[in-house]
Amino acid sequence: MELLLMILVGVVMMPTLYVAGLHDVPNSIAIPVRTRALTPKLATRVAALFNTLGVLLALPLGLYMYSWFDFPAMDPGLTLAVILSALISLLGWNLFTYFQGVPTSTTHALLAALLGGSLAAVQVADIATEEVLALPWLTPLFTLLLSPLVAFGAAYLLVFLAVRLARGEDPNEVNRISRGVQSVSVGLTSMGTGLQQGQRFAFVLMLALAAAGATDPETWIAWSYVLFALLIGAGCLHGGWRIGHVLGHRLVAIDPLRGMVATTATSGLLFAGSLGLALPLSTSLTSASAIIGAGSNQRFATINWRQFRRIIIFWTATPLASGLSTAVLTLVMAPLVL
Repeated sequence: MELLLMILVGVVMMPTLYVAGLHDVPNSIAIPVRTRALTPKLATRVAALFNTLGVLLALPLGLYMYSWFDFPAMDPGLTLAVILSALISLLGWNLFTYFQGVPTSTTHALLAALLGGSLAAVQVADIATEEVLALPWLTPLFTLLLSPLVAFGAAYLLVFLAVRLARGEDPNEVNRISRGVQSVSVGLTSMGTGLQQGQRFAFVLMLALAAAGATDPETWIAWSYVLFALLIGAGCLHGGWRIGHVLGHRLVAIDPLRGMVATTATSGLLFAGSLGLALPLSTSLTSASAIIGAGSNQRFATINWRQFRRIIIFWTATPLASGLSTAVLTLVMAPLVL
């Protein structure tokens, strides 16, 4: 049974990786395409390249972002059932929100799914609830909730500095420089996203391999990172334009200068959080919040509040939907694996 579940984990993980790339690429390319810093084709190619590179660079870094997570001791079959349920929930939620054109957090959804599945496992196995709740869930969840506020505030304040530096300069030159910085930020944000994605899915794979009793699971990781990078990069090449259209055109009216601020704040926070503080951050939450922060700091702010409220609703629903669906799937699978 463990072998069958491990195969199913691998089968479900492949489309999940592709959709993760499809879902997250708009965060780095939406504004540069909107302000004509890059053409859509070039932007997707740059994003795919650097996202792939970021996934591969995550290999020498290890799983330090998720080193706090110690999966509760339970039957191997039940562990794999939780992981499989979490991946199915993550894939379903990412597909649903993509077709809705709403940016949501893959990291947010995955952590909530693992928590929901673990709590469901408590109900069917001899596991103490305290073992699950004792894990430091609050740190990453608090970070995911706090990061949008930090991104909004940083982008809003940086607009003052950018406007001051641009005062008295030729507007065409300001726009040219702003678009150039945005072009660079596509690669930086994509690499930061790749670092997060590489560690996220390697963490899930290591949990699954350990539960399946794989001998020397570390030997699988190098090849797995290559596969992760290729699948995520393939997803990036398709651009994720449903979400990209919302971020670039329907959320806020933004000029090249404020677009530069938004993209710079996003890439800076991603690297500070993932490399400096070793915290799992959401590219989607950070990017959307930075866009709103930069776009709202202008004389004639034109935020689409209806679209903003819609995004907030989906952000709030993400942990609830992922955690609940994983719990239900785990309870359904439990009789088959115990």
